[in-house]
Amino acid sequence: MLCLFHLAVLAGSKNTKTDNSRAISFFYRVGEWVDNFLLSGLDTNYITLPEHCWSVAVNGGSVGVNSKLVTTFENFSSITLLTRTTPSAGLGFSVGYRGYGGGYTWDLMHAYGSNLNLSLGSKNIGLEFSRQVSTNITGDIFAYHREENSTFHSQFGKGYIWITNTHLNLWYALNSAHYSHNAAIKQSYIQRRSAGSLLLSLSYRASELSVQDTLTYRGVPIFSIMTDGVTRMITHQVSVGLGYGINYTPNKGKVLLHAAAYAQLVCYSIDQISIAVFDSIKLPGVPRYDIKPSSPVHVTGNVRAAVSWEINKWVHLSACALAYHIRFKSHDDEANALYMGNWNWQAQISIGVRFGAGRDRVQKALAAENAYPRIGGGFSNYDPGNAKLPRWLTDFFFSP
Repeated sequence: MLCLFHLAVLAGSKNTKTDNSRAISFFYRVGEWVDNFLLSGLDTNYITLPEHCWSVAVNGGSVGVNSKLVTTFENFSSITLLTRTTPSAGLGFSVGYRGYGGGYTWDLMHAYGSNLNLSLGSKNIGLEFSRQVSTNITGDIFAYHREENSTFHSQFGKGYIWITNTHLNLWYALNSAHYSHNAAIKQSYIQRRSAGSLLLSLSYRASELSVQDTLTYRGVPIFSIMTDGVTRMITHQVSVGLGYGINYTPNKGKVLLHAAAYAQLVCYSIDQISIAVFDSIKLPGVPRYDIKPSSPVHVTGNVRAAVSWEINKWVHLSACALAYHIRFKSHDDEANALYMGNWNWQAQISIGVRFGAGRDRVQKALAAENAYPRIGGGFSNYDPGNAKLPRWLTDFFFSP
């Protein structure tokens, strides 16, 4: 009986090892398929993948807004509102596989209501989304009355105005065989030789200014009068752009310097203003007015810069900064006119650690398996020609 027990244990151990071998082989093949997909169509003299596929990073960064709003009335009096953000800082953690992943950021200085950033990129195309609600807005109000030739200036602190910026950008690199936009932005590729590319983009941007506590404006009573009851102002814009990006590396990807700039043609723009109707008894409603721009199209842009350092095949350090501009101008006539200009910027520094089976190790293991197929283990001894399965499935799992 004892001998039978030992035989059963040995058999179970053998089966466990076989199952482990099959599982390892499966993940090796999936990883190789992903790597081949990411490298297909690329000139590997210029672009390659990091040795290790998994990455964990700690990120620190800051976001900011500088905005100018000018309203001109029929009597040529004007009100100018200048806003800016106080210093902000965030600490984040992210994890990814070949550049695909996610993370979370904590607001260390309680400087903004939320800060969401998402990105998805491949060899030649990418999608970026960001939305920041800034609550740390301070600023100045300047009023000028032409008939009385008088001016007024007042400052306000945090809590009176919030600014929300939403940015959605789709980009396409024309020279994707030699230039990687993600090498500097996400470090999911290694740019081994310097290269540049024309970039096409399609963007949606929105900038929303919200006035808090409209009825009282505690601390700045004149604020309510000067903003004329405005509770919210949001600008929507859609643009197409042409830009250029360059990756410069003096030492085969050890250090990478990146810069990119877009000139964007705004083909759709509208400004929506919500105004509270004040009444001594009640607030009847909040009407909304749509204001069209003075020109059906205008030019704006954005810039980006980044630097990355591959300390070794496990550790990498990077820093990047992005700034973009939203501008709106209504008709210039003797009636009310409106101008809005908004610069939004982000900066981040990151240190990451890569891990997982190296590409060389995976390729050697699969080559050995194909050369010496194991009886009852792996997949290389399976003949897909007799399989009653879809071709894509047999090619993916069983092809050598």
